[in-house]
Amino acid sequence: MDQRTNGVLLLSFSRHSHQRNFVPLFQRHPRIRIVGVADESEIHPDLEALNRRWAEQLKVPYFAGLDRALGEAAADLVSIAHEQERNAGLARRCAEAGKHLWIDKYLGATLDECDQLVAAVGASGVKSIVPSYAYSQLVEQSRQLVDTGGLGRLMGVHVEAMFSKGWPQPVPTPPQPRPQAPGQWTFPDLKRELLTVGAYAVGLIQECLGPCTWAQGRAGAYFFAEHASSNTDDFGMMTLGTAGGGLATLCGARIGVATHPLGGPLKAHLVGTRGTALVDGKRPALETFLRSNITGAQYLPQLEDPMQWASGSPVVAASLAADPTGLYTALEDLVAALDQNRQPRYTVDHALRLLEVLTAGYLSAAAGGQVVPLPLPRTP
Repeated sequence: MDQRTNGVLLLSFSRHSHQRNFVPLFQRHPRIRIVGVADESEIHPDLEALNRRWAEQLKVPYFAGLDRALGEAAADLVSIAHEQERNAGLARRCAEAGKHLWIDKYLGATLDECDQLVAAVGASGVKSIVPSYAYSQLVEQSRQLVDTGGLGRLMGVHVEAMFSKGWPQPVPTPPQPRPQAPGQWTFPDLKRELLTVGAYAVGLIQECLGPCTWAQGRAGAYFFAEHASSNTDDFGMMTLGTAGGGLATLCGARIGVATHPLGGPLKAHLVGTRGTALVDGKRPALETFLRSNITGAQYLPQLEDPMQWASGSPVVAASLAADPTGLYTALEDLVAALDQNRQPRYTVDHALRLLEVLTAGYLSAAAGGQVVPLPLPRTP
């Protein structure tokens, strides 16, 4: 078995991404070595400056231009963490260059371009992983309960995924009655939160109930004035049906700091023919805090990160799980897949279906909650 070290190229430190969270994972793993930071040659000056600061901090070269990076960097795989609207094109170019892919959350913005990426990955033979959705403690514990058979046949799942981030403000004017249809996903100071947070819930539903055949979505209640004024959802709900008759519901939202002691609820309710179970992704946890930790907490987000994309809310407990998010477990799966010449458990194929489900939810919400069949039609 090949035990060589794999070089990873970090493609962008976009503020919409989790690249900075991946760095400690790559540094910790004995089989991974960071070999460079790269981005497109024409990007916003602030992003280029941030990329260069990270390259300097990591003591690796910075490549302005992806073609140059793929040609010069000793990279076996690329960690892609750009804006969602750029990911598919960048990932496709990396796959065509023979680089394995670690992709942060979303393949791209449209299903057509994601189809092209999946086809490119298949044609190139590279390995791909989208690590956010199948490896967390919440999903692992849920899968174990289902696999042991104690619940009987799984009939339904409800997932609550909410992030206590950002500072809610009164909504000054009534928002428009319906959210925007899918199209633009990211904005300079906002994210669509049913997509951003609800994606974790859809990933769990995929793992436990299987492929979805229809979706119904609702969005339009707001905690944040920024979202309400732009008619961009910060709270949403979906109902999903599967081919086997299973039913799933979820809510995905950003609910503001100081609304939950552990940074936001992350729970799965599993309903089977023989029993039910509640899985809490924030437990078990050790709660050790003083009164002053609560009364004196600095709940206001940092001025440079008002929606807390890169920072978190104050919490009153520490998780006892070794890898609660599952990201290191995902990295282990990728390294093993490279050794064994197989695909990881959650690939671009799975992530394409996840984005399709969320897109259907947004189409339904924009149409007043109409049921949308899956799979969605593609552009001829």
